[in-house]
Amino acid sequence: MCTTCEMMMAQANLGQAPQERGLEEYPPEWNEEFQRLSTTIFTLADRYQEQVQIRVWDPRSLQGMMKSIRHGVRRYPTFIVDGHSKLTGWDTGKLEQKIQAAMEISNSAL
Repeated sequence: MCTTCEMMMAQANLGQAPQERGLEEYPPEWNEEFQRLSTTIFTLADRYQEQVQIRVWDPRSLQGMMKSIRHGVRRYPTFIVDGHSKLTGWDTGKLEQKIQAAMEISNSAL
């Protein structure tokens, strides 16, 4: 379904939320990865709030595929910080270091 239809169905309480629908069709390890990614993103969003902007690109979409090619992403998850600093894998400590470094550069430029 298109994004608009998904959102309308979710708001009308017709079945599961779009991000939950169809998850049972994937292998358990994929569901675990999805939950891990969701937790990581929500944790970062809670910690940094308006200080950082988080965008998630699905590599199966045209936009996601183009971003993957542009940044040379070959494995997932890959996090791109400040448009150029790339980190592949689940090392959230290193990810937060990259975010902090980008924020310091951004703040010093002001």
